Amino acid sequence: MYPLFSPQSLIAEGSANFGIDMAFPGNQRVEFEREVLFPVAGLDPTTAERYCAIVGLRKRLDYADNEAARGYLDGKMSRDEAMAWLIKYSLMTPGRAERRMRFIEQYRSYVINYNLGQDVVKSYIEKNGGTEDHVEKRWELFHRLLSTPQTPSGLQ
Repeated sequence: MYPLFSPQSLIAEGSANFGIDMAFPGNQRVEFEREVLFPVAGLDPTTAERYCAIVGLRKRLDYADNEAARGYLDGKMSRDEAMAWLIKYSLMTPGRAERRMRFIEQYRSYVINYNLGQDVVKSYIEKNGGTEDHVEKRWELFHRLLSTPQTPSGLQ
């Protein structure tokens, strides 16, 4: 257990997001979604690859959320300007931008924990030899990360 607004949150959220890549490396996520999740959800499994490709491209825009939060929380953007930023640079609908703004207002800088945290965890794993072609080392490092006290600065 740890306080929500602590440095540990960066690792906790980052490892949760990176854990998806650990559990489903390479194309395994697309295959699982196509073969299991899409049929259960009543979605056309033939669209799974395109869906995952779009999600991957959309993910590359995640840091735009951080910039909207920074601008808004630092008082350099109004709420309307931050929402417009999210719509333009994160490709959000107005409704989704509104929900994101409510999240930012409630949790403030916590928004960075998801994407920056994932990138910090991924970098730590890979720079220590846990690449996709060294699966055992990858899992060993991930297990160590989750089972021993760490600080974000200790992962650099």
